[in-house]
Amino acid sequence: MGWGPTPAPSRTNLLGVGQTRPGGPGALLLWAALVLHDLRHPRATPDPQCRWLHLMGALRARRQHAAHLGLLPRVPLGAARAPRGLARVVSEGRHTRWHGGTAVPPHLCHPPKRRPRAVRRNPRIFERIPCSGPFPWSARNPGRRLAEGGRRPRGREAFMTISRTIMLLGALCASMAALGEAQAATCTAPACTKVIDNGPDAGKKVVVIMGDGFASGDQTSYNTNVLNLVTQGMFGNDFFAEEQNAFNVYRINLTSVDSGMSKITYDENGTSSDGSDDTVVSIADKNTPLRYRFSGSWAHCWLEHTWSGGIDLTESAKNAALANNGLSHADYVIVLLNDPAYGGCNRGPRDIVQPLGISWQVVAHEAGHGIGGLRDEYSAGRGAYSGSLVNTMNCSSVLDRSSVVWNRFIDPATPVVTSLLAGMDSNRTVGEFTGCSTYDSGIYRPVHNCRMKGNTPNYCPVCQTLMRKQLYPNLEHTFDTALTGDFDGDGRDDVLIHNGGDLAIYRTSTSPYQSNRVWTANNMVPAMPGGSYTWTLRPGDRYSVGDFDGDGKDDVYVINTTDWYTPYIGLLRSNGTGLEAVLWYGTSVPGYGNIGTADQLFVADFDADGKKDLYLFTGSSSSTVSLGLLHSTGTGLTTTIRYDGAVPGWSMRAGDKLYVADFDGDNREDLYVFNGVNWAYKYLGMLRSSGTGISDIKLYTTTLASGWNMGANDQHFVADIDADGKDDLYVFNGTDWSVAYLELTHSSGTTLDYAARYDDDSATAWATNIPGWTMKKGDRFFVSDANKDGRGDLFVYNTTDWNTQYLGTLMSGGTTLSGSWSADWVGSWNLGVSDQFLSANYEGGAGKADLFVRNTEWFGLIRRTSSGFTMDRHYYHWIYTPLYDSKPWSDSMP
Repeated sequence: MGWGPTPAPSRTNLLGVGQTRPGGPGALLLWAALVLHDLRHPRATPDPQCRWLHLMGALRARRQHAAHLGLLPRVPLGAARAPRGLARVVSEGRHTRWHGGTAVPPHLCHPPKRRPRAVRRNPRIFERIPCSGPFPWSARNPGRRLAEGGRRPRGREAFMTISRTIMLLGALCASMAALGEAQAATCTAPACTKVIDNGPDAGKKVVVIMGDGFASGDQTSYNTNVLNLVTQGMFGNDFFAEEQNAFNVYRINLTSVDSGMSKITYDENGTSSDGSDDTVVSIADKNTPLRYRFSGSWAHCWLEHTWSGGIDLTESAKNAALANNGLSHADYVIVLLNDPAYGGCNRGPRDIVQPLGISWQVVAHEAGHGIGGLRDEYSAGRGAYSGSLVNTMNCSSVLDRSSVVWNRFIDPATPVVTSLLAGMDSNRTVGEFTGCSTYDSGIYRPVHNCRMKGNTPNYCPVCQTLMRKQLYPNLEHTFDTALTGDFDGDGRDDVLIHNGGDLAIYRTSTSPYQSNRVWTANNMVPAMPGGSYTWTLRPGDRYSVGDFDGDGKDDVYVINTTDWYTPYIGLLRSNGTGLEAVLWYGTSVPGYGNIGTADQLFVADFDADGKKDLYLFTGSSSSTVSLGLLHSTGTGLTTTIRYDGAVPGWSMRAGDKLYVADFDGDNREDLYVFNGVNWAYKYLGMLRSSGTGISDIKLYTTTLASGWNMGANDQHFVADIDADGKDDLYVFNGTDWSVAYLELTHSSGTTLDYAARYDDDSATAWATNIPGWTMKKGDRFFVSDANKDGRGDLFVYNTTDWNTQYLGTLMSGGTTLSGSWSADWVGSWNLGVSDQFLSANYEGGAGKADLFVRNTEWFGLIRRTSSGFTMDRHYYHWIYTPLYDSKPWSDSMP
């Protein structure tokens, strides 16, 4: 509280005391004292008529001094203005006239021989300033009236002048004091701790947790309850875990004189749900910081504030605690009461209060009120609702399928009024269930049991949609960074999405195909059971997916070379539900050496042991290019071999492009490598793995076997084009030539042989365009097995060469391609220029016939069938799947 720490004196100021920090009280008092000194002891001037301008000059110097001390912004004072009551000056050509006076020739004011100390540092204020008199008083002889009628203020006039000066300085001092206090009031441990940190508060929802009734000996208990009920409880589970990135959360430790809570006891007169006939039996107050009183009475919201003389003392104390810790900008306040009873109450966003005899689900229920604005969905014996029409949020008195606010979520087969029937989901089947907002009838809720009714279940689809809509602007979530992997080993691809400080896995269900979140890590991936390593998530994390321990579930190696002082590589292993950190390497990998800032990881099982390994390529990280074969043990990496400068048969350069492929069918994954920029010629090499090393077994210079002239912008796509168990290459170039070219090459195990070539040149009769697809320069390709026959096909997308967007399939016949396409729309997905695609197999079984499509705000599931593309599901802003939704493209209701 107050001004904050003052550094040790390093030099003396004009008063001979230690130099105070900018904005501190010492600087303020010093500056005010100097201003008062100028007013009381004006310097002599060569002309009495210039005294006011010299005084303004001194004040200007003081003002710049104040800026130097951090009390005021560093901007010019501007033109000096006489205080109210003094005649104004207006310019008339070369003369200056005082209102009510006579015109006199202008003259020049000159500085005194000795300048004030503060003024000498800024001599510009003594430039030759035109001025004229008469002035209200004379600095040379203030006791003598001037011939022109000027005089020294006397009596009431003098009193008023001094009063105005004092009032001006008082207001200024008060403003500066408030500014200093605001600058000094910050969240500082141990009194205040940021317990969930998602970056600066600007753009986030700020939650402050504080306690009442926790004495000095109770602080450990308080911290533990904050952890269990809020930070790891509410924010560590279901809805709020997924939305945690929208929040910054602070814990304030308030020390109570007394331990425990004040109590107020009511005689409820036998009507526990009706407080209108209750009378107070007793009040037993304790000395606690926030002065809450716990009643244990539902009709009185379990607890209440203390009031005195029309002032809410509890609210005032809460606001003071926020201000004293620099948190007056808080959006929500959660208060824990040091009482073991059950209960909870919300009286607004900054009054989410509960005692300790609860679970985190009760905290989340109250947060549904305070953060989401949701209503209670339970009945409390209040009979039938007979008030005005209600049709907002999660309670409605409108009994009509098409008019109720959540109608988009009601399946046409669900009856209205709704009862829980066999086959319905208690938490997710939406209808109109009787009873809401504590009334028994006449008003309806969306589902049978939601968190706003029974605490324990998650929020229903209606409540989730309402709250997600509110929090989305603060969430900073996009779909820009997404990867595929089978993280639970069920044979179907899931999606891993990274957003700055959080990481989430979304699992795709069986038909109907749709995605839902199954795991989220906020800011940190936790350690495996018994482990000591965690992984702190950062925007610069780069992920490589593969089954590194051979258990059938995909894991993740992550590398970060930008967000820390040293580069790191970490292993995040799948446990079937989510990821857990196993270990990380900082600066170097054992046996390999230092990790470079431009290092690239390539996932490959180069020794055929059933566990994916890593090729580590330095690229431009070092002047000497290196390639390391890092063997996966399942729990870490060992270095099999490292090559510096060259591998046998291939001189490495920073511009090398590596492609993992098993081109000889021995189950050891090899490398195709291409360089079109670092040499006078273009090179393509086949680097075969022996399990303990790698060597170039075939080098192509300038041309491939077919006569294909390699270009700097050749693109290569690895696929088993002819289903012979050896990985081949598609080669495409849409940049270096006048038309686009695509070649199919087959691997013999030691060479690349010509299979087919297609181009967009009608004059080339032997290399026609692709039947069913007109190839263009802007085509983008994604390897697939679209018809599940074991031959590697291509999905192709073009947004630039036509008047709309086209998504196509190029089916491999082994030595031929045939195409088909969809234009503009795929089902309800409007194809766009920013769309990105991930080849996937979310159906399960053989093949790779699916696509995850995404852009910044949208995510979708597209499946290739015998009749073309089918849109299974798409999501806007977030991935969440109700059982029924007639408007999946919308994030709002109705």
